[in-house]
This record gives sequence, C-alpha cells and structure tokens, in this order.
Amino acid sequence: MLVLKSAFAHYGCILTLAAMLTISSCSRASGPAFAGAAAPGPGEAGIYLYRRSALAAYGQPFSVLLDGKPAGQLANASYIHLPLAPGLHTLQIAPGGIAPLISVRMQAVPGSNTFYEFVFPTAWHMLPSFDGAGIETRVEPRALSEMRGLRSM
Repeated sequence: MLVLKSAFAHYGCILTLAAMLTISSCSRASGPAFAGAAAPGPGEAGIYLYRRSALAAYGQPFSVLLDGKPAGQLANASYIHLPLAPGLHTLQIAPGGIAPLISVRMQAVPGSNTFYEFVFPTAWHMLPSFDGAGIETRVEPRALSEMRGLRSM
C-alpha cells in the first residue's frame, strides 16, 4: 500500500510540473505594456479592444477580425489598437472551437478613440461555446484604468 501512495505522489508531481510547463508556454502578449491611448492620426479613428486577465481560456488567443478581415490576435491580458477610416465597421472576435463569431457594429468617428472590452463568463459559468460572451463599449476613464498593465500582441 505504501508503494501505491508513493506512486500517486510521484504521478501527482509529474502532472503538476506538466501543467506548469503548459501554462508557462501558453500564448501571451509580449508587446509593450499599455502606456495610454495614442491620439488618432488626421482623418482617422482609433479603436482599442482589450481582454483582462483571467484563468479561463488563459492560453487561448482569440482572432480579431475587422470588416471580415484578420486584424490580429487578442491573448489573455492584452489589447489591440486599430486605426480606422471613419465610417461604419464590424469588429468581430473568433474564440475558436465551437464558439460562434462575436460581433459589434461601430461608427468610427474621426479624431476620437473608442474602447471595447471582450468579456465572457469565467469560473463555473465558462462554456466552450463562449455563451454570454460579448464585445462591450467602455467609457475612456474606465478603459484606461482597466488597461493598465495589459500588453499589446
């Protein structure tokens, strides 16, 4: 019986180390930390999309699409800045797997920045289909506060 307990401890250590290696090698944002919103260029609008840190989908980057075309990736605790031409645009996130595209239509106003947060249920409410996920508009002061410490991809 002592050997059996020892084997469980041995395999437990191996599984713990494997989990730690897996988490440490997961996709993370490696760009510079958010230092503030840049002023949009002449005749442009700025869109900031961010995702705060969470254990749910920690190692899963999400594809970001703008008007149906790839615009980048959104990893755990990261943000993406998209300079846009003024007008109506569609911002989408593709979580992957069985999850559908999550979309928001937006009006890009020249000379202004708009902030969006990708939110989804976590902990016991997390589902592989990302039910309840959304792209939510944030007011600038709140977004700037929540984006502190996030990194670009």
